[in-house]
Order: sequence, then C-alpha cells, then structure tokens
Amino acid sequence: MIKYFLFLILSFSAVNAQISNKIEEISINVPCELKFTRNAGNQNNYSCPLQYRNGKIDNYSVTVSNLQNDMNGLNENTLKSFKTSFFETAESNYKNAGETTKHLKLTNGIQALSSISYLTYGEQKIKNVSIIFLYKQKSFIVNITTNNLNKSNEINELIRRIIIK
Repeated sequence: MIKYFLFLILSFSAVNAQISNKIEEISINVPCELKFTRNAGNQNNYSCPLQYRNGKIDNYSVTVSNLQNDMNGLNENTLKSFKTSFFETAESNYKNAGETTKHLKLTNGIQALSSISYLTYGEQKIKNVSIIFLYKQKSFIVNITTNNLNKSNEINELIRRIIIK
C-alpha cells in the first residue's frame, strides 16, 4: 500500500516538475527538457512533447531568429521604428491566417504579441498559443501546442514560463 502511494506521489510530481531550459540568453520553465530540433538558416528551433496518461499532449517549442544583421547600426529612432514594424508585420501575418492576437508585456516589461490558433489534423483538434518578442537582437516565439482544448489561461501560463534577467 505504501509503495502504491509513493508511486502516485512520484508520478504526479514528475509530471508537474519544471525544468529551467536556458535558450539563447533567456530561460523557459517547462515540464520537459527543450531539445534542439533543427536549424534553418538563422533560425534555431527547440521542442519537447509531453504526453499525459489521458492521451492529452502538450508540445512546448521555442523558435529563435537571429536579427543581428537587420538590427546592427540602428540608432534609437530607427530601432523603435524597426520594433514597431516587426510587431505590425507579425500581427498582420497572424490575423491573415485567422488567428486572434493580443498585445501584452512580459513580466520584465518587454513588449510582446500573443496569438491563438486552432488546427484540425484528421479528427484531432489542436490549439496553438504563441508569444513573440524581441530580445538582444533576436526574435523569440514561444509556443504551447495542445490537444487539450479545455485548458485555459495558456497565455498567462506562457508569460510566467519566460524568464529574462
């Protein structure tokens, strides 16, 4: 009987454990280790899927694009213009794809944009929540993709998971 309770406690805590993944100058706290999945040009991708016993899946992913060439030499005014254009373009692209967007700030005050989209793969419905932001000449897109459509507050959950010091 004691073994059974220990198994339940250890199983539950393993699913809820958080790993601080350091990804290119920021940390993302998720319940699995983000692994480098591919590099496409100046873009690095990290991902970790987490499957629960009830068949629900959360896939956490981060895409990092190096914008150093685009941002080098910008002064304060042109940098502000670049950031404005960056977010306007991202918002336009999300809306053109039928996604809902929202401007927000991360816990450290960095400007960000969130989007929510729904996909259907066969009979499976999937929800994708993204937060995009700029930090140190890089753009970051942090995602949670899930088939758990009952999940709520994913945007706030993602904001809490992003740690920039």
